[in-house]
Amino acid sequence: MGNAPTGSNDLTVDEITALEQARSIRDGDAWYLENVLRRGTLAGAAPPLPPSQTPISDKAFNMIVMFEVTSQVAYQAHYQHPTWPQGASGVTIGIGYDVGYVSQNLLSQDWKDAIPDAMIQALIPAVDVRGADADQLAQRLSATVTVPWSAAITVHRQKVIPKWVTLVQTSLPNTNLISPDSLGALVSLTYNRGPSFDSPGDRYTEMRAIKSDMQTKNFADVPVQIRSMERLWPSVRGLQIRREQEAALFESGLAVA
Repeated sequence: MGNAPTGSNDLTVDEITALEQARSIRDGDAWYLENVLRRGTLAGAAPPLPPSQTPISDKAFNMIVMFEVTSQVAYQAHYQHPTWPQGASGVTIGIGYDVGYVSQNLLSQDWKDAIPDAMIQALIPAVDVRGADADQLAQRLSATVTVPWSAAITVHRQKVIPKWVTLVQTSLPNTNLISPDSLGALVSLTYNRGPSFDSPGDRYTEMRAIKSDMQTKNFADVPVQIRSMERLWPSVRGLQIRREQEAALFESGLAVA
């Protein structure tokens, strides 16, 4: 990967700032905690979620990285030490990896050989810590934990994203019929919102519609539904930008599928 993930050069400074301000607004981590980690038969057990062998496109991967940390330059300046993105987030490392929403075992499995064992041990007290309590913890950990760009990208590509691809594939039918760009757009959406395609209520109207579209192979309607979600965040420009970029990527994937 280069210094700037694909797509970041197409955004204005104001748009990049808006994306950074929206980093803490994420339903996906909470869904993962409640529906995967806490349903294990043993406390702290790694979730039974095998990584998918189906790749998303480099364009999609780079877009997700852009949404989380903007670029390699920005990462090295602001994110290679633990941070707290505010809101309900926990201590966050790497490419949006929220330690507050993982188990100790999963933390160790994901980061073993990527960063020193001593740093992994230092991060264990951050497991299950979210909200304002994670702020001072992140500040303390920033003195002892450093995650190089190469480690962050490797873990995100090899450990994190393949599990989210699995979640998309198990949540939606006919994903084998869409392109790596379109699949990657759905992974980005799911990473941010969780695989809440069966959740009730108005907040998830479009997520349910996407599942229906995938069932009926009405793929052209999926980007319409992604854009429609912008109604949920009328004053959060960063998430509006993210939904638009995801919709555009899904559309570009339809052209080559």
